[in-house]
Amino acid sequence: MKNIENALVILAGGNGSRFGKKLPKQFTQINGENLIHFFLKSIDLKNFDKIVIVCKISYFKYLKKLEHNFPSIKFIFTQAGKDRQSSSYNALKCLKIFNPNYVLIHDAARPFCSNNLITKILKSLKKNSSAIPYIVNTDKKMILKKDFNQNIKLIQTPQGFKFQTIFEAHNNALIKNARDDSSLITEEKINFVKGEKFNYKITYADDLHYFKLFLKPIYKSGIGYDIHQIDTKTKKGLKLCGVKINYNKLIGHSDADVGIHAICDSIFGALSMKDIGYYFSNSNPKWKKKNSIYFLKFAKEQLKKKKFNIVNLDINFICEKPNINKYRKQMIKKIASVLLIPEKIISIKATSNEKIGFIGDGLGIAAESIVQISNENIY
Repeated sequence: MKNIENALVILAGGNGSRFGKKLPKQFTQINGENLIHFFLKSIDLKNFDKIVIVCKISYFKYLKKLEHNFPSIKFIFTQAGKDRQSSSYNALKCLKIFNPNYVLIHDAARPFCSNNLITKILKSLKKNSSAIPYIVNTDKKMILKKDFNQNIKLIQTPQGFKFQTIFEAHNNALIKNARDDSSLITEEKINFVKGEKFNYKITYADDLHYFKLFLKPIYKSGIGYDIHQIDTKTKKGLKLCGVKINYNKLIGHSDADVGIHAICDSIFGALSMKDIGYYFSNSNPKWKKKNSIYFLKFAKEQLKKKKFNIVNLDINFICEKPNINKYRKQMIKKIASVLLIPEKIISIKATSNEKIGFIGDGLGIAAESIVQISNENIY
C-alpha cells in the first residue's frame, strides 16, 4: 500500500473524572458540538490523509455525527486502552498499514488548538524527528522559602512525530502509563516548537468558560403578528398574554389570545420555524378552546432544544379598548413566569388605530411581537 503523508490521532478515551459530569468532557456539547467537532472545524482537514479517534466503544455513538458533518474524511474509530499510552499505541497500530510519514497525536480535551500551530508542527517535522509544542511557565512560586522563577516548559498537544520514530518508541517502551508520547522518545530526538497560550486543556467543568473567548455569540430576531375579531355579543372573557380581562372576548379556535399567539410566532420566526398555525392548526379539534399558555410553553421548549435564550421581548397591542396599561404589569409577570425570563426584558405597549378601519371601529384587537434571541445566556 502506498504511504500516506500525514495522519492525525485524537485521544478521547479519558473518563473525565475531574470534570465532574456523567458524560466525559470530550463529548460535552457546546452549541450543539462536542469538543472534537469544535477542534476539527477549526483546522484545515486537507492536511491529513487519515484521522484516527480513540475512545471507549460505549462512546462510539457520539462520534458517528462526525462522519455526517465531515463527509470528506474517512475516520477510523478504535478502542481506547487502559491508559493514555496504550490508547495512543492502539491508534498507531491502526495507522501502520498506511505507513504515514508523519503523525500528530492530540488530546481531545484541547479543542482550541489553531491551524497555525498545526502548520508550524508539520513544517518542523520536515527537518526533525519530533515537534513538541510548549509554553513557558512564567509564574513565580515559593520553594523552601526562596523565590523561584520556574522557566519550565509546559508541554501541549498536538505532538508531531515521524511515524516510524514514535511507533518504534511505543514498541520498545520501557515505561508504563507515560504522561504523553514525547516521554517515550530519546532526548536527542526531542525538538520543541513554540505552542500557544490559548491552547487550553479542558479539565474541570469551570474550564468551559474558555469557550467564551472563541465563540462568537449568535443573535437572531423574529416578528409575530395576530389579529382576532371581538365578540360583541359578550361583555367578558377576554384574555391577553394569559391575563383575564373584564371585556368582550375574542373569537377564535383556541382562547384567541392574540398577545401569546404573536409572541409564539416571533419566537418561531427567530428559530427559523414555521408559523403557529402549522403546529396548532385551527382545523384540529384538539386545540378547540385550548389555553394559549400551552402554545407558549411549546415555544419555550423549542428555545431550550435549540439552545437559545431570549434577550428582549417587545409586544405591542393595537386596539381602541380595553386600556392595556391597566394590565401591563400582570401581563409581564405572566409571560416572564411561563418563559422563565426576567421581567425587565419584557416590554408591553399599546396604541389605538385612530378610529380607522376594522380595529378603529372597535371590532378587533391585534398584537405584534418582536423577539431577540441569542445562544448566550445574558441574564
